[in-house]
Amino acid sequence: METATLVDLLTRFGATGDFAGLRPLGPFPVPGRGEAEDSGRVVDEIPWPVWFRYGALSVDVCRCGIIGAVAVRTWYDDVVLPVGGPGEYGSFPGPPGFQELSAAFAAAGVRWERRPETHSLPQFSMVTIVDELADVTVDFVFTTMEDPDHPTLYSAHARESSHLCPDGP
Repeated sequence: METATLVDLLTRFGATGDFAGLRPLGPFPVPGRGEAEDSGRVVDEIPWPVWFRYGALSVDVCRCGIIGAVAVRTWYDDVVLPVGGPGEYGSFPGPPGFQELSAAFAAAGVRWERRPETHSLPQFSMVTIVDELADVTVDFVFTTMEDPDHPTLYSAHARESSHLCPDGP
């Protein structure tokens, strides 16, 4: 069996908004995912949403148990992410570059667009279109700080834009 690379996993994430069974608008907890390593409030002053961490991946969860966002932090030299069943993690060399990821997206037929940032930070985003989840986008944030000619992936975030919690704000 061939082992997936970080670029393979991120390409699937860009196409589906799903990483290891965790996706915006999906339920939490996810059967078969196992316990999170850590958790806390997204904003200290309010009880919800709450974040849960699995290695370099985190999810923001609404009080009603719906996932609002999934984030993958890729700025590490060694990116540890959930793969397989509960408590199973893979370690991947990171971070991947823009050229590598955009080529993988093209090969897989993942639709994306590049968006410049509206501030002066040395970064830009590429945003993928998730066909099965109309209210979900996946933003891949690249930094140009170390080498403007070879941007590297800093993080990727899948977010939803339609959930209205039935339990109130």
